[in-house]
Amino acid sequence: MPESPMTQPDTAPAPGIRAGTLHIDGGRPLRGEIAPAGAKNAALALIVAAALGERPSVLRNVPLALNDVQILLRCLASVGAHVKQIGPDAVELGAGTGYAPGKPVDPDAARIRPSLLMLGRAAALGQGLALPQSGGCSIGDRGHDLHVMALRALGATVDESEAGLLLHEGRLRGADISFRLPTTGGTENALLAAVLAPGDTVLRNANTRPEIRQMAELLNRMGAQITLGGRVARVTGVPRLPGGADMAVMPGWDEAVTYLVAGAITGGEIRVKGVPASYVHWDLLYLREAGAQIFEWGDDLFLTRKEPLRPIDVMTGPPPSLNSDMQPIFAALTLFCTGDSTLTDNRFQDRFQYVDELRKFGALVDVFGNSALIEGGKPLRPADVRATDLRGGAAAALVALGVAGRSTIGNCYQIYRGYPEFEDKLRALGASVSVTET
Repeated sequence: MPESPMTQPDTAPAPGIRAGTLHIDGGRPLRGEIAPAGAKNAALALIVAAALGERPSVLRNVPLALNDVQILLRCLASVGAHVKQIGPDAVELGAGTGYAPGKPVDPDAARIRPSLLMLGRAAALGQGLALPQSGGCSIGDRGHDLHVMALRALGATVDESEAGLLLHEGRLRGADISFRLPTTGGTENALLAAVLAPGDTVLRNANTRPEIRQMAELLNRMGAQITLGGRVARVTGVPRLPGGADMAVMPGWDEAVTYLVAGAITGGEIRVKGVPASYVHWDLLYLREAGAQIFEWGDDLFLTRKEPLRPIDVMTGPPPSLNSDMQPIFAALTLFCTGDSTLTDNRFQDRFQYVDELRKFGALVDVFGNSALIEGGKPLRPADVRATDLRGGAAAALVALGVAGRSTIGNCYQIYRGYPEFEDKLRALGASVSVTET
């Protein structure tokens, strides 16, 4: 297993973990084609699900270069799960037999938010788990109250403290659970915990985005009984989960949208291979509204932009709305739209922490609570900025690509949390990008 990366911003990474500063000479149209890696968020949920089976399951098209993926694999191994890399993008996972009560989870669990999913896995197996407070991107309030609520409804005993979460050993039972909002991680944790809980579980107002649908498909292939419909998930608990499934992680739609936006910003021509338009319906709608031309050919997407970009009003929310992860990406786009655009984030109330970095380019952005007003089409200048978080760092890179002159982006380790081979793919599209490693 490759060395686990660190996820704490602005700290020295572990050996073999990439971090440093990106140098981008912007102002040139991007042209060419890229094929996204496996979707980060889908891969993280599938990894924990696969680690529930009695027999190992194989996941393919796993973005193993991503920091969060490596940390999660290491954390699962630390509590006895079977974890084995079997190829450049393939890993074998199962419940394993090495669990020891009280064995501490790898401390890097504190540095990534997906470590929360280990609670659902442990609860399903009747195991205890002491989990430190989770990290991830600093994008405002991302409480885990819905995760804990769902696990307690299923019969789990979970204690909370400043140090983290303590799950006690014990068995679960089916339950009827209603979420006050369609939480992604809370739905995933509840599904993981419920598959082995006797009786029926119903999750109402659940998040059923494509990543969760693929997670449910994997669990069903492993022997679970899950059905999804609308925003309702139904689980009939099974006495054992045989495992032994084989699945490829869905393509990275978030990567695809990021490179399409790069093409729109720079007035280029981009082909993204292997991403069905159904995965990015709202993203394409906003890009077309801004003036980009997009064509679909099978599962490939083609974007070209020859006319000036028009302002747009973007709103994020649970499916079927635009995913909140893309809010910073579209913020970068609106800086190049002539006129006033608005962004409203109905999921995270404080996801505009990256805006101060965009202002260093000369961006005119006013933030009001969970909304922002962007005066687009104004002169921008090269700047030295830092990646505040994964998507904020990507947004800064997109702006740098559209501004003539050299810009630098520090703490680019954050970008590598979600964009494998980032500078290589940009170079393949004709960008001038270099990295100073640290």
